Amino acid sequence: SFKYDHPEEYANIERKLASTQAQRDTLFSQFTQPIKEALDKMGIEYTIKARVKSPYSIWNKMQNKHVSFDEIYDILAVRIIFTPKHRQDEINECFNIYVAISKIYKSHPDRLRDWLNHPKANGYQALHVTLMSKQGRWIEVQIRSDRMNEVAEQGFAAHWKYKEGEEYSEDEGEFNDWLSTIKEILDDPQP
Repeated sequence: SFKYDHPEEYANIERKLASTQAQRDTLFSQFTQPIKEALDKMGIEYTIKARVKSPYSIWNKMQNKHVSFDEIYDILAVRIIFTPKHRQDEINECFNIYVAISKIYKSHPDRLRDWLNHPKANGYQALHVTLMSKQGRWIEVQIRSDRMNEVAEQGFAAHWKYKEGEEYSEDEGEFNDWLSTIKEILDDPQP
């Protein structure tokens, strides 16, 4: 609704996001290259994604913290999503990744969020750390397993697929399709 409630502010933030996109792409590339090298050396199966703050989140932060667009340091976040070698070790693997990347970049002492051992009420689990890039920018890095990512994206019902040692029936695909449809309906409740 932000786009319609505050069209000028929305358009202004969209313009600024578009004009700074190339800078973010360069920052993301330079920042993640040493991380990729470290994770490759550790033999971890992973993907690294950029997450850009939404216009509403940016505007909200500008209002609440009384800062300008240029003063918001966490417009770009980096998400490391990995597949654990052993499902029961996924929390330890998150911390191993954290240790490896904090050897590359200095971490912000007050910005470590452990939602691994203390998940949010909605089941969200991840390790969030804020690191100082070589360009002098603080960047939040979210570390989560593929299971944690699926719970974050699709809700806690997605967790059932990862139970160890259970055979999956032919209904699994149908169930996933049904879950996706329900999520779409809830996200956009049009007739």
